[in-house]
Amino acid sequence: MQSNRICIVALSIALAAAGCHKHVPTAVLPPVPPPGPGPSPTLPAPGPVRDQPNLPPPPNFVSPLEGADRAFYAGKYDDARMIYARLLDDQRFKDQRDMILFHVALTYVLPAGPTADWKQGTSAFKELVESYPESPYKPLASLFLSLRSDLDHAAADGRQRDQKIKQLTTELERYKKIDADRRRRP
Repeated sequence: MQSNRICIVALSIALAAAGCHKHVPTAVLPPVPPPGPGPSPTLPAPGPVRDQPNLPPPPNFVSPLEGADRAFYAGKYDDARMIYARLLDDQRFKDQRDMILFHVALTYVLPAGPTADWKQGTSAFKELVESYPESPYKPLASLFLSLRSDLDHAAADGRQRDQKIKQLTTELERYKKIDADRRRRP
């Protein structure tokens, strides 16, 4: 145990000492000549870019997914839907396709009033549930589908009830008229 600690300390000292002796060579550039009255030196034309390293994006760069999310959370559902729709086909976001599809569905159903498009939203939720059975978004999509189904059934039941009330009201009026006609006859 003691010998392991000694080996580790010795190895650490050796690595540190080896790294201390490496210096980055520096070069002194010639001074830039002051502009003068003569012909200015021409710079060579830039050549094609080859094997450029992947540079990090600039600090104010917004990824397409972040842009879609910003539009979504700002309530700009049409803008968000357009961006999300493009991301569905973008291979860079294939691992997040279930989340994107969930947000696409929400952009259809969240607008208030008649602008909500439940047909398109339901279609997107169904695609999510069927295509991504292991997705963490599946339970929420299933809940939306279930609630919408219940709402559609309740609306259908309400329409049937209203139709039945209308029929009964018409029938009652007919019976009232028959009764009134009987009372007028001697």
